[in-house]
Amino acid sequence: MSYELLKKQMLKDTYIDISFRKYLQFKESDTYDESYKIDILSRLNDFLKGQDINEFTVLDIVKKLQKENPSSGSFVHWSNMADLVKYAEERPHEVAMLLNQLIYSSLSVEERIELFREKGKAYNPSISLGAPLFAYLLAAFDYRKYPLYKQEVFTDLKKSYAIEMKLGTVGNNYETYLQMCEIALEHLKNSYPDLTMLDIQDFFFCSTQYNQIKVESAVEYLYGLAKELSKFMKQPELMLEAISKLDSDTLHLLREQYRNTEKINLIKFMVLDRIIEFGSISIAELEEIKNDVKAKYDTNILQSWNNFTILFQLYYANKKQKVQEEQRKIHEAIRQLEPFKDLDLVEDKVLNGFNWNQNFGCSECWLAVYEKGHTSHRTAPQFFLSIDEKGIRYGLLYGDQHPKRGQANLSFESSSDSFRYENFCEKMVEVLEAFKEDNLTTDRSDPDSFISVETWIELLQNDSIFGKKDLVYLHKMYELGGEATATQLAAALGKHSASFNSQVVQLAKRVMEATGTAPVKREDGTICYWCVLFGGEYDENRHFIWRLKPNLKEAISSLHADQPSGVLESYTKEDFLRQVFIDEKQYDTIKGLLQYKKNIILQGPPGVGKTFLAKRLAYSLMGVKDENRVEMVQFHQNYAYEDFVMGFRPDEHGFSLQYGIFYDFCQRALENPNKDYYFIIDEINRGNLAKIFGELFMLIEHDKRDEFVTMGYSKDKFTVPSNVYIIGTMNTADRSLAQLEVALRRRFAFVTLKPAFNEKWKRAVQASGVSDQMLARILSAVERINNEIVNDFQLGSGYAIGHSFFTAKPKHMDENTWFESILTFEITPLLEEYFFDRPDIVRELIEGI
Repeated sequence: MSYELLKKQMLKDTYIDISFRKYLQFKESDTYDESYKIDILSRLNDFLKGQDINEFTVLDIVKKLQKENPSSGSFVHWSNMADLVKYAEERPHEVAMLLNQLIYSSLSVEERIELFREKGKAYNPSISLGAPLFAYLLAAFDYRKYPLYKQEVFTDLKKSYAIEMKLGTVGNNYETYLQMCEIALEHLKNSYPDLTMLDIQDFFFCSTQYNQIKVESAVEYLYGLAKELSKFMKQPELMLEAISKLDSDTLHLLREQYRNTEKINLIKFMVLDRIIEFGSISIAELEEIKNDVKAKYDTNILQSWNNFTILFQLYYANKKQKVQEEQRKIHEAIRQLEPFKDLDLVEDKVLNGFNWNQNFGCSECWLAVYEKGHTSHRTAPQFFLSIDEKGIRYGLLYGDQHPKRGQANLSFESSSDSFRYENFCEKMVEVLEAFKEDNLTTDRSDPDSFISVETWIELLQNDSIFGKKDLVYLHKMYELGGEATATQLAAALGKHSASFNSQVVQLAKRVMEATGTAPVKREDGTICYWCVLFGGEYDENRHFIWRLKPNLKEAISSLHADQPSGVLESYTKEDFLRQVFIDEKQYDTIKGLLQYKKNIILQGPPGVGKTFLAKRLAYSLMGVKDENRVEMVQFHQNYAYEDFVMGFRPDEHGFSLQYGIFYDFCQRALENPNKDYYFIIDEINRGNLAKIFGELFMLIEHDKRDEFVTMGYSKDKFTVPSNVYIIGTMNTADRSLAQLEVALRRRFAFVTLKPAFNEKWKRAVQASGVSDQMLARILSAVERINNEIVNDFQLGSGYAIGHSFFTAKPKHMDENTWFESILTFEITPLLEEYFFDRPDIVRELIEGI
């Protein structure tokens, strides 16, 4: 993400100012204990000022840094410093050169760090050289310019400021974090001119790691938004003015969301269209739009709507995610209270933003923390917090389906100015005993509270409930750590990500029937079948992570030793040559082309085994059947860049940037540079390749690998690494496809596969139970058909019949029935397509066989 986009995102509202004020208040409290940083870094700055770094002094300098690294609240993990000392002992000249370059070079921070890491990894591939180490080295020389770094702080900051970007290289992460600090310093210096970079680092650390700052900042931010929404409800013209001031990207995205819609959404589209064209819109113009749209319908479409509810989603769209994140922080802080450690509380439910009333919008948001074992918060006693324009309520509340519904024990603050985290915690602890007493802990609708580990073990061993296919994906998920996205699980098993949906639903129904577990219902009343087996949540890239229920996971763990070991099955060149009907010379040619060009396309007529060969080629080059390093997709006319690389997709927050299958695959390859990865694109010529690949057209070239470009959507740097190999397949007999453009052809090597009715094929067919007489009949028929096709002036060899039509006869099928079925239902329709304007040729061919 560029500096300007970072700045725009961080300063789009007043949150940074709110959070900094809370940080300053926190520094005055007894809880604050971070002042040691300035003492240590001041000493180091003085010590290193004017210090000559050379092969004679570098070891003393590094040991000094190691000694000053505090044991409690350390700046960097001890292993990083120990590795650096050892490096300096063995190669003092090299480390001195690298330190000088890191401190004094005019290269970007990212480049300096990555050059240091490259040399370090060349010295010892297992050396620990993380971002905290480089931050410490830089801050030790100049803490006024360079901040200390913690990975957890960087991750939390991205969430707080809704910065959508994945973790990058060590250098990239630190440079982005440095830019965030520089943006904050420049902004806050307007009000606090004496600030230094160390103050900003300390602010970011405390504001992400101390619940007092997180909760008080969240409450003030949400209270300010509640007051603003309340004002808009009374004066919608102010809301129109606020919407008009949204940034251009947001306005255009919203307009596309409401394009080609009807009724109220059509009004929203027309409002946005006018704002984009003219820069503003008045109440009178809004009324005119409403009347024009209303006139198109027989019923009164505006009956349930007013100006505020019509406009609410437009104003709230770019705030919804931020509101939920601030509510999440409060929810988490409640769960982390020390007296609550023995409670089994539901994570991040329920978080209801200002759109909780069927998305009409209001000036209240609220959250509830309740214990597991309840269908929802509605049946449970709950730790509750509500914020509206009148103030903040917090304490104990009973759900509307609890026997004590309507009762509550709540404290009230009339504004965020009087809200104190200390009082908030005291109130929650005060109501704890009542919460425990009134908690209904035996709810049969929560599988994990009702189904014990022992019961799960019995169920897992009952093959009428857990079939073999169920056990395969559950044990694979266990091997993945008990959690995975559907894409990750699919990749690990070589399946499509949607292939588990039906299996999970049917399995859940069998488990519910066997245990008497009541259906798990969502708040809209629909049954959540996957909830029987899994929990889950969205990660920062909006991928849903499925997580095995704890008791089920423990049960699988106890049985996992009985499963086949996770050792990958070996697959060699010899295995390939046994299964694929090409000779060793052609195999070596294909292998050489792929290793040099990085991208090949296997082209040929139908039935020559292009897809079969592609996957086994990847296995043979890896030496094992590792499904995690092979991905397969099939292109089609509707396949797009957004599916393949990245794009904005709708989710419960409006729109978010989501990454495509090829982008994620390249990230996996980047994380494992010592292993090769193979991406197979079936029917590659069926897609609009220029649209699908976008700027990756350049990056897939063999001589452009590991070069970075800035992505159009995310503005992040991205590369196709050199350990990614692309194998495409192309059916040369498909009339519906246009010729591939020259730009694509230049980037791929093309390998033509021909029908292989050779000795290897004959042996394979005979091994499946086909007689010599039938084998001769097949060869005679194929020779007759292919001679006609190859010699036809409109067709040619690219349309020939391939060997895979007749490769394996089912064990219990009569060979004559098998042959006639293929001829009648597979080959004849294909010939009718080929000779669509000359049916007599097809008739003569088939009659003669």
